[in-house]
Amino acid sequence: MDAEREALLGAAYPEVQTFCQKHGLMLEVVDLRWGLRTWEAMDHTTIDLCLEELAMCQKLSAGPTFIALVGDQYGHCPIPRLIEEKEFQALCAQLTKNPNSLTLLAQWFWKDENAVPPVYILQPITTHLPQYENSLATALRSAARDAERQGLISREQKLRYHKSAIEWEIEHGLLNIGDSDLGATVFLREIRDLNKHILDECNLPMVDRQEDGCLDMEAQNFLTSLKVRITDNHPKLLKVHFVQWSQDLVNPKNRAHAKYLKELGEQFIATVNHQILERLRHQKESKQIFVPFFQELHHHMAQAMDKCQVFCGREELLSRIGKAITANDGTNHSPLVVLGPPGIGKTALMCKISECIQDFLGQKIVLVLRLLGTSQSSSNICTLLNSICLQVCLAYGLPLPPAQVMAVYSGAVQFFQDLLFMVSSRNVESLILILDAVGELNSTYGARDLTWMPKKCPPKVHLILSACPAESGTLKIMKKVVTNPKAYFELKPLSGDQGQKMIELLLASVRRKLSPAQRDLLWASLPECGHPLRLKLAFDEAQRWASYTLPISLATTTQQAMHQLCARLEELHGQILVAHVLGYIVTARYGLSEAELKDVLSLDDEVLMEVYQEWTPPSKDVLRFPPLLWVRLRRDLGDFLVKRPADGFMLLGLAHRQLTEVVKERYLSGQEKIKRHHLLSEFFTGAWSQGIKKPMTLPLLGKPLNFDRKVAPQPLWFSDTIANLRKLSELPSHLANSGCIEELKKDVLGNMNWISCRVISSGITSMLEDFALCAEHIDCSELSLIRDAIQLSRPSMDRAAGMNKSIFYTEILARLHSFSSLSPSLIGELCHQCVKWLNAYPQPVLIPLCGFLLPPGGPLQETLTGYHKGITALEWSSINRLLIVGSQNGVLVVWVMKEKESQVVHVLTGHTGEVRCVKTFGEGIYAISASKDRTLRTWNLVSGKEKYVIQNGISADPREPHFCCLHVDEKNKVVYSSSSSKVNAWNLETAEAIFHIMGDAQDPWVWATVFSSSSGIVTLSKEGFVSTWDARTGKSRSKNHLSSMKEEALTSGASLQKQGRIIVGFSSGSLLLISPQGSSLMEKVPTAVQLLVVSEDESLLAAGFGKHVRVFLADSKGFHRFMAIDLEHENTVEAAVIGHDNNVIVTGSLDAFIQVWSLSEQGTLLDIFDGMGTPVNMLACCGNTLISASRDSASFRVWDLAYTRKHKLSSPFLDRTGCATVSHNGNYVYFPKIGDKNKIMVWDSVEGEDHDILDASNEVRCLEVAEQMKLLFAGLISGTVLVFPLNSRQDVMCIPPPEAKKSVRCMALSRGEERLVIAYDNIVLVMDIRPEDPYPVIDGPTYTFYTQLPATISSIGVLTNYRVVYGMTNGDLFLYECAKSKVSPLEVPQGKVTCLDISHKEQWAVSSSQESLLYLWDLELCKWKHMLTYESAFCRGIQCVCFSKDDKYVYSGLKDQSILVWNVSDGSLLAVQFVCATVNKIISTADGFIATTRHGYLIRERFHCPQPLSACHDPLKNIKATCTVKTKKQEILVAIRKQESNSERVGEKHNTTNKLSQWIVMKL
Repeated sequence: MDAEREALLGAAYPEVQTFCQKHGLMLEVVDLRWGLRTWEAMDHTTIDLCLEELAMCQKLSAGPTFIALVGDQYGHCPIPRLIEEKEFQALCAQLTKNPNSLTLLAQWFWKDENAVPPVYILQPITTHLPQYENSLATALRSAARDAERQGLISREQKLRYHKSAIEWEIEHGLLNIGDSDLGATVFLREIRDLNKHILDECNLPMVDRQEDGCLDMEAQNFLTSLKVRITDNHPKLLKVHFVQWSQDLVNPKNRAHAKYLKELGEQFIATVNHQILERLRHQKESKQIFVPFFQELHHHMAQAMDKCQVFCGREELLSRIGKAITANDGTNHSPLVVLGPPGIGKTALMCKISECIQDFLGQKIVLVLRLLGTSQSSSNICTLLNSICLQVCLAYGLPLPPAQVMAVYSGAVQFFQDLLFMVSSRNVESLILILDAVGELNSTYGARDLTWMPKKCPPKVHLILSACPAESGTLKIMKKVVTNPKAYFELKPLSGDQGQKMIELLLASVRRKLSPAQRDLLWASLPECGHPLRLKLAFDEAQRWASYTLPISLATTTQQAMHQLCARLEELHGQILVAHVLGYIVTARYGLSEAELKDVLSLDDEVLMEVYQEWTPPSKDVLRFPPLLWVRLRRDLGDFLVKRPADGFMLLGLAHRQLTEVVKERYLSGQEKIKRHHLLSEFFTGAWSQGIKKPMTLPLLGKPLNFDRKVAPQPLWFSDTIANLRKLSELPSHLANSGCIEELKKDVLGNMNWISCRVISSGITSMLEDFALCAEHIDCSELSLIRDAIQLSRPSMDRAAGMNKSIFYTEILARLHSFSSLSPSLIGELCHQCVKWLNAYPQPVLIPLCGFLLPPGGPLQETLTGYHKGITALEWSSINRLLIVGSQNGVLVVWVMKEKESQVVHVLTGHTGEVRCVKTFGEGIYAISASKDRTLRTWNLVSGKEKYVIQNGISADPREPHFCCLHVDEKNKVVYSSSSSKVNAWNLETAEAIFHIMGDAQDPWVWATVFSSSSGIVTLSKEGFVSTWDARTGKSRSKNHLSSMKEEALTSGASLQKQGRIIVGFSSGSLLLISPQGSSLMEKVPTAVQLLVVSEDESLLAAGFGKHVRVFLADSKGFHRFMAIDLEHENTVEAAVIGHDNNVIVTGSLDAFIQVWSLSEQGTLLDIFDGMGTPVNMLACCGNTLISASRDSASFRVWDLAYTRKHKLSSPFLDRTGCATVSHNGNYVYFPKIGDKNKIMVWDSVEGEDHDILDASNEVRCLEVAEQMKLLFAGLISGTVLVFPLNSRQDVMCIPPPEAKKSVRCMALSRGEERLVIAYDNIVLVMDIRPEDPYPVIDGPTYTFYTQLPATISSIGVLTNYRVVYGMTNGDLFLYECAKSKVSPLEVPQGKVTCLDISHKEQWAVSSSQESLLYLWDLELCKWKHMLTYESAFCRGIQCVCFSKDDKYVYSGLKDQSILVWNVSDGSLLAVQFVCATVNKIISTADGFIATTRHGYLIRERFHCPQPLSACHDPLKNIKATCTVKTKKQEILVAIRKQESNSERVGEKHNTTNKLSQWIVMKL
């Protein structure tokens, strides 16, 4: 059936392979006879290997397991390789009359007495003695027939000598499996009229012939019998093909035969694909949603069972561990640690513990076992914690781990540790966590530092780990975490007797023994060796010894034994094959599947040259590595080869690290390593797949030929939802290590298709790990920008409920667009790929036309998250670069702050209330925290362990104020805590109380501090009393009243420790300097002082009041103003910090902005950052690293104040008023100047710099541009409107106010710019604009009308026909017809009208409110047509709206930093895009819009909306929001509800919600 085999290989297999890939499967065809010479295929070991492979297929395959091609040949009947002693003797008894046959048997079958029971082994029959095989087979069959007749052997035993290889395979693959035949198929070829020609044609290759050429009737009879059995037992699995006889039947040019082969291929494809779909359907019906998880679980349990099969010794150690576990079960305790060098048997012991643990405790348990590093999931700490938490939740019936929490490392750590306490509190079955080889965890997230590990285990929770002390720093780190010496158990070598017993048990497990001489040689090679790995290596050699074998001495060390293993494999299989196979397995990042390895070997010309040294392959067009050669090598590798789950497949790896090191030393030095990486890179790129032929010169042909290697194609995506995870995991490493840097940049790290596929399928972390992996091989600043852009996009991806490809593409494009011209070949091409993809996107999408998101290479380094609630405390430990972050849920997270690679060191749990304050001491090794739960807790920041807890429980009254201040006096070893009613002093080392000072409940303290230098405590009370106390005893020293501050309330304070003075601020703006000599008024600021910050050297003081910050410089008398001007925000200042060198001051405000000011340049504004879109409540600085955080956000941001500006292409325009406008298609931006709103800045957005400054003489309140008329209108607080011609800005026109002291509220232009409407509180002026030369003329007011107070006008629009639409602060909306003096109230929406716009054809108006309502109005009917509501979990409210140029769409900018696109015709939501900044104004363009943002960046976007819309279009598919559309047509409301669950509600916190349902409500 060679023609059939070649036909399937050429056409059918590739198609089935593609089908499998589309369903996430990998096709592996096992055809062990392909590619070998006949005598090699008939080798007596082949049939055993075939049956082993068949059994493996039946066990593992997710579809077809066995395909038989049956023709008219019964085929070769192999001689059994092993014959048991009793059976062999029965056969010999039948040959006593045939001494030649007896001699032949004795010559080729040797007795192996090491087998239990003894067997006779067939010796290899070489090509030089083929006649002996035929003679031997004849003798055995004759003897078997006679022995069966005499009842000495059974019929089945007799048939072993008569069965052909194909019958053996069909029996095992089909006939012996009963009804479980889902994956078996037999293709039967029947040649019509063949019987008429069998006897005539002696050379027919398709039938069995004897040596003399005569028909082998016995074989034909066996074949007929086999066909009958197949037909009778499995008729449905039989596919019969009839072929008409012809003389040239197997000639490729025979049309009938060619047709048959085509039909066979088509039927093969249909049959196999059906079997695959049936198996997948069965899995789906079984609801196997946790298939990867259970695959991981099975992997570890199977390995554990294997390790426990032969376990010797360790009884005393097991007993000690069992007693420790039993003793710890009811108390808090340390984790247990098993220590030992590599190969000492730690894994076997851990597996044995898992087997015995239930007996130790004498009760039911929940066991979690992970052999770390043996699978992809158990090598990464984040996926490991996910897997453990899932198993524990399933075992205890708890809710499954929230995906969004577990996606963030710190969240996973906290959930894991919380879960342990939750399990403990249930007081049911004990939980046992066994984690073997913690050193095998990869370095991601600092996993080897054990920051994820609980320092104490609660009752009924046990954590048992093993580690190798020799690994870099493992023992040192472990002892910092687990400080109890009794928790350590050292694993020592076995005794000599135990070592011998282990060898005996291993031999018995495989039914083997050794002769006395062999045993003596073995023990001589292992003098007193108790090293289990060395013993296992010796066993692997010894089990191969037959009783007649003369073994050589064994190696004396593990490394030598590994080299000996490699040498033996080389001798059996050839040096090249062994070197390349092991090299590929070691070189692969996670290992290779068997299918991948065979494909790679089929591309390896060196291997193929060796294989086809003496014969040519069976096909002229196809060249592959013969699978049988791999199977033989795999069998001889035995237990040294393991399979580990990774990327959804089982991958080959080496079982021992020592073998890996030997392979690297022996086979991967110098260029050899590069060659292995290079070929793997070719394979995973698919360079020689899909029919692309690779040239090779075969030894026997002597000329180069092109061969199709038939390797698997390697697309990025196998289907719309299934990514090529293997390619994604492997290719970056191989390109980097093979020196293919340009390909790495072009096809991987700089390729958007690759990046998006990697991020969508594996997460952003995986993509960043790839960049880190390649960083040591490539130094490219452009790649650093791409990496940083991906990292900066993480918050947007976390914000979305699931990965959305379009969101990611727009995010990357908007961050990198500005760099396109600087790096056209890399970043420019990447941006082009983004644009190309977005242009082809089949759904509505906004396409960035410029860079408007914070670009990489700027000050923002990272956005870090992992808290269930907002952040309440920040504290630096500057010595060791640790940052302690406290949160509302009582958790403290300790981060080690590295450049762009910050990692969680510890998650400190214990507080049950909000963390209010944290202080570090002891050179940054310790920290103390205060919480609303009324406790102080001291922590060791190195080990992450809690040192002690102080219960401040003088009063149990829950109304008792919480801690407000902490002070650590390290010299005197005292910690002070203060609240509004008491001051406490505690011994810093013992936590013993020193004293308590109680306050006056009628006059509570509002501020307190401790002066260590003078041993004094100072408190200030609400009534203005300043009290001092002895810091050593707590005794009162003095009490004075601030008589000058009688009417003022103290609002803030700061201590000057070096000077022994304090500065306090009051509600009226007074700043008071208090010293032991008395108090003095230092300064008076306009409003209440809410913030006081002192520099580290106490030379500078910053006072925050309202929107301003005033900076003071220390002098001999106190402080004086450092600058003439105050630093100004647009909203209330919430936080400030002075840089370490006093060069800058950083301030944060309620409107989420951070401003960096130069103190050396007298308050020059250097930069503006966006905090998080939430109020900036906290700032902390260490060197040039700035941390910003908010109580309203679960994340904090890391900034570099000394960042290089070489990548900052264009500075943002510094507008914080929100009234910026643009002209010349966005090339110029106009906005009030920060610090002087009497000036209008003209910003050149192309050059990124100031272009001009216009003097307005009064504060500017609003701005409008008439683009066609080339005019800029500036509404002033005085009521005047200034008009600047854009082409001649010095020629200013003026529109006076209608009344004195009336500020301009808002302005608007008609679409044709013929009308200008100006709104004051309750007065509206309508002006006419006429084009004239040189400037347009403004006439009027043509109309003036008044509105009703107290509500004032909040937004306005004007139509060409003098109709005015205006909204009020109370939510009213009106249409006023000036010509008729008629006002028409529009139906009242809810909330203040924040903005409105008129359509270009003036048919529609759109209005929005602060309640997230959007109304689309029909201006002819004065009725709303659509009422649109969009609510997100982040922020509610609409900032601005506008119509598209064709009036088909409405663009709206929201306060949640998103832009929405609505369909005017039906009110449907078309697109949502997060822009990471609040949009202040949107101006439509021909195909999209320009928008100004509070970031100071211009957004230019094109709206791409394919028509017609897909029925499955869902703009909220990955958005945590709800949308309601109410259309006023009929009185019927139709509600369509999508994707809702009880846990997904809008009102819930966004960080605990996976998805929010989308509602669309329509009136039809």
